[in-house]
Amino acid sequence: MLKHLAKKDKYWREIALKICKDKMLADDLVNDMYLKLYEVKKQISDFYVIITIRNLYYDYLRDKKKTVSINNFYDVTQDDNNFELDDYQLELLDRLNWVEKGYLEMSFDLSLRQIQKELNTNYGYIYRTIKKAKEKI
Repeated sequence: MLKHLAKKDKYWREIALKICKDKMLADDLVNDMYLKLYEVKKQISDFYVIITIRNLYYDYLRDKKKTVSINNFYDVTQDDNNFELDDYQLELLDRLNWVEKGYLEMSFDLSLRQIQKELNTNYGYIYRTIKKAKEKI
C-alpha cells in the first residue's frame, strides 16, 4: 500500500499545502498520513487519502488550541499603578482619532457586544474601528 501512495507523493504534498497554506506543515501532514495509512490492507481511494490529510490538519489545529504559551500570562508582581508610555507609544496613540481611542480603550475592559449595548452603536462599526486602530498602531 505504501508503494502505491508514494507514487503520488508530490500530489499529496500539493493537496496538503492547499489545505494548510504552510509548506513545512504540509510535509508533516503527508508524513503523518503515510504513518496512519501504513498498515491499511484494503485498497483506498485518493479521496480517502485527502480526507485523512484534512483530518490530520484538523487534529493539528485542535492540539494547537490546547497549548498554553507563556505569553498568555503576565508578571503578577508588576505594579499596574506605575504604568507609563514612552515617546514612541505616545506617538502611535496620536495617530488615532478620538473615536478609535475611545473604542480601543473600552475594548480592554468590555467585549464588543457590551460596547455595542452600552453605546447603542452598530457592532460592525465598532469592530472595524477597533481593527483599523490596531492596524495604525
